[in-house]
Amino acid sequence: MNSILICPKCATALHYHQASAGYYCDNKHHIDKNAQGYLSFVTSTKFKGANESRQQLRSKRFLMAEDLFKPLMDKLSESFNQLIDGRTELQHLNFSCADGLYLRHLATSTNVDVSHWGVSEAENALFAASKENTPASLILTPYKKLPFADNSLDIVSLFDVALKGKECLRVLKDSGRLLMLVPGPRHLWQLKQQVYDNLAEKPLQLNLPKQIEVVNTKSISFTGDVSGEQAMTLLEMNHLAWRVNDQLKHQIKSHPVTGLEFDYLLITAKLAEAK
Repeated sequence: MNSILICPKCATALHYHQASAGYYCDNKHHIDKNAQGYLSFVTSTKFKGANESRQQLRSKRFLMAEDLFKPLMDKLSESFNQLIDGRTELQHLNFSCADGLYLRHLATSTNVDVSHWGVSEAENALFAASKENTPASLILTPYKKLPFADNSLDIVSLFDVALKGKECLRVLKDSGRLLMLVPGPRHLWQLKQQVYDNLAEKPLQLNLPKQIEVVNTKSISFTGDVSGEQAMTLLEMNHLAWRVNDQLKHQIKSHPVTGLEFDYLLITAKLAEAK
């Protein structure tokens, strides 16, 4: 049975082998799930993934799984189901899927037949996603060359990660949609006030590729109370922890934050028509 995957060795179409739940091409290259539960499309011995520490993965998983992020997850499900509207089956790729939390949430929020895929460069993140029984096909692959055929995916989602390069656009169908979650101007405002001097609110600059056209934007804002440890995890998730010295880290960890602002923009986009 043909699949939307392409062989990382010869770039020909891969076929699904039902008995082994693996893939093979006409040139007899085989790819099977490894003992950790995911598929590896890495062919170079020089490939080095960006693995995270176990502690970071565990902290992020516990934080994201709490009701703190329920308003965000509800809005993601709502927007995802709006994209599905009227279709009986589709292909969805979660780019840089981390430990699969977003995939697990989206997979349980719809009754439509969706084939979910998750790709990452981090082996331990995929291992964590597999251990959590994420209902998706998980793939270790370099981001610079995704193992999907051109124009093969209906939805490509990017949560907590920037859209870079052309691979996500290459694999998206002409009728497909990008679903992107980006932090808004006031995201983690009370924490940023501790990190930056003279913090001032600035308009959000999206800097999206010219090849895409924004269809819809949705603001998602809410507040929550977090512990000091959770506050540091949030700074790590938003790539701000490197700005925090040991003294400030101790200060943040020692004080809970009440009414912390969470500010996101959920963007739906499509491929722009050629002029």
